[in-house]
Amino acid sequence: MGCITSGHAVSCGDRNRRGGIKNIYLVETDAITYSGFQVDATTGMIDAMTASEAYKFEFERETAGFTANATRENGSTIVDVELTFYVPKITQEVNDRLNELHCSCGVVALVETFADDATGTPATYFFALGWDQVFGKDAFLEFASGDMQTGVALQDANGTQVTLSGRMGEYPYEANALELANGATPAGGSIGIVADATTALKFSIASA
Repeated sequence: MGCITSGHAVSCGDRNRRGGIKNIYLVETDAITYSGFQVDATTGMIDAMTASEAYKFEFERETAGFTANATRENGSTIVDVELTFYVPKITQEVNDRLNELHCSCGVVALVETFADDATGTPATYFFALGWDQVFGKDAFLEFASGDMQTGVALQDANGTQVTLSGRMGEYPYEANALELANGATPAGGSIGIVADATTALKFSIASA
């Protein structure tokens, strides 16, 4: 039985696109209810996910991106995924977050890209890094490196380049997700990244 079910057309909106990542939300694997993951049979997107705690990681603009590089050997395909972002300025608060990242036993990242669907009310694309239907929870990302530099000259960069990496069995799934205000409920067939009432940069992830 063949695997290819459709061709692919490139639209005008596809040719007019933006690069880079707009927002990053990290969820530790222990906070995720993995049985809550669902992939829509029609769209192929993740439309259900549940997690008790997610955290937004802000970064220097135009420094964040992910790569997904697939290789095939001996009949098996592996997709090596890397998420990178630059945190400006070296402070104790930054170091605390970096120490927590390298202590973590794995994360799933929901990332919002600057690319959008080029409709009248454009919607950006979200992707889930660190979960797929082949490896499940074992596709998690983990801390790979944190390159911290003060620079030398007054106008040199001062900050840390962070890289999270993992190995997945498929290319990352798009997620039908949207950041919501505290108390808001996601629409049916979608994922809400719901703000915490009292703690900035903390969210929960819920599905309708």
